[in-house]
Amino acid sequence: MVSVIKMILEIKNKIKKSKLNLEPFPHIIIKNFLPKKILNKLNKILPDYDDIDERNVIFQSLSKTKKTVMPDSKVFKNLLKKKIFKEVNDNLKKIKPTILKKFNNEISKNVNPNFLNTKIKYNMNFGLMIKGYLKSAHLDRRDHLISGIYYPISKKNKGGNLQLCGTIGKKKSFDVFPSKKNLKIVKNYRINKNFCVFFLNVPWAYHAVSKYNGETDRKYFYIDYDFNVKESSSLSKNRKKGSNLNSLWKIPVEVKSLSRKETFFNE
Repeated sequence: MVSVIKMILEIKNKIKKSKLNLEPFPHIIIKNFLPKKILNKLNKILPDYDDIDERNVIFQSLSKTKKTVMPDSKVFKNLLKKKIFKEVNDNLKKIKPTILKKFNNEISKNVNPNFLNTKIKYNMNFGLMIKGYLKSAHLDRRDHLISGIYYPISKKNKGGNLQLCGTIGKKKSFDVFPSKKNLKIVKNYRINKNFCVFFLNVPWAYHAVSKYNGETDRKYFYIDYDFNVKESSSLSKNRKKGSNLNSLWKIPVEVKSLSRKETFFNE
């Protein structure tokens, strides 16, 4: 039996040994993220897409091909009652110092110096996609410092590739929902079982998901290590306008197309 201590030591070791890729933005890839026995136990208790009532997930998506289970939801709280899910969730929180150390140099280069000593908090939600799901290139919320996506189970070569994109031309600010003509796909990762990626959420961290064609649902964990900051009323208003906590980073972002924003949230 793989102990909890052994699990976290293995994960930390894989993070330390992973290559920090800088193009198109800082990220690491970890294959076989969880020990096999832990992975098998985890996959046995994760619910399927059709088993989840969206009224019990807190965040009700406009998408017809994705469901997102938030931490405060009834579904998530029930999952935490499962020993294996709680252990994995706890360990994803415990690896935070290792993740931060891995990206430390790039954090120093890109985060506003006023926020370099800000406390970082952990958050995770559970998602499921079905055939037809895709996600256009976009930037995440500015209060995410480092984001991770972990796929505990996935059928090979059924689309739904994780695409990391680079920008064409120099930018003084970055569009949250960019036009395809301004991007190029630099990394196109096929998703296999037990695949994990972590990336620094710099203002050019454009990522997308190609159309998923699998006959069974694909499950994933969305992991965030966030700036622990509270928004003032003015910051909250600015977020709605697209500036989205720009002060945390040296380079700003903005929403330049409301139509592309609407399309994104309906995917």
